[in-house]
Amino acid sequence: MQENQTYSNLSLQNYQPNGCDMKELVTYCKTRKSALNLVLEKAPESYTVETFHELRVEIKKMKALLQLAAFCNKKFKPRKTFLPFRSIFKQAGKVRELQLQQTLIEEQPNFTLLKKYPNQLKKLQSKAIKKFFLLAKIRLIKKLKKKYRILIYFLAKTDKTKLNHYRNKTRKQVKKLLGKPAFKKNEMHNFRKQLKVYQYNEKILPIDQSSKLIATLMALSDFLGEWHDYEVAILHLKKTIEFYNRNSTERKHLKTIKAMVTLKRELLFHKINATLPCKTFL
Repeated sequence: MQENQTYSNLSLQNYQPNGCDMKELVTYCKTRKSALNLVLEKAPESYTVETFHELRVEIKKMKALLQLAAFCNKKFKPRKTFLPFRSIFKQAGKVRELQLQQTLIEEQPNFTLLKKYPNQLKKLQSKAIKKFFLLAKIRLIKKLKKKYRILIYFLAKTDKTKLNHYRNKTRKQVKKLLGKPAFKKNEMHNFRKQLKVYQYNEKILPIDQSSKLIATLMALSDFLGEWHDYEVAILHLKKTIEFYNRNSTERKHLKTIKAMVTLKRELLFHKINATLPCKTFL
């Protein structure tokens, strides 16, 4: 209620960004808004695996922008602003995980030997997709519209000095992570999230970077994304296997697939650590 009273009289046309950098922040936010609304306004039957992925990426970019705005404006409340995004982000994530699970499983040599699991996976996907579209309604877009107004208001008021401070701080954090001799497995997901936030926000106001750095960050980001997919798949398989009888053929085939995916995850883990350290690039 208080939030609505505070910002109800704001008009996007009346925002006066503090300098060129702030205008770029506002423009970037509006671009993300348009891109996300374009996905949400699509007909359910036109959604594909790529659509759910695109939706998740757009919300991640918006979340990174919220982090930037919160650092530069202490009165801005990122969690409250992100709340309506969170529900569709989480549900789209559940759909995405099941879709990736199907893709990874189908790549395994003994996939054709499975009898029950493929159908079970399809049913879970259908249920998750149905729940997603119950959340992604026109009413949600209206809620998001109010949050965009608040975010743009604060982005327009962002101080350039604080913005530069934020960028320097995130660069130092990433540099420190890139300088590690190796990662532990429990550090991988956190590094992946930090790297993504850094990459998304650096694209708003890019600075001169060596092609070697850009290539390294892209490679690491891709490796970490693939590693996380394996992590999710292994966890899902572990839970699924428990539902089958110990001596069942289906359970044996699933355990074989789990072992193969685990091996791929381990190889990728070593590949990521072989990329480090690369602190000299930043």
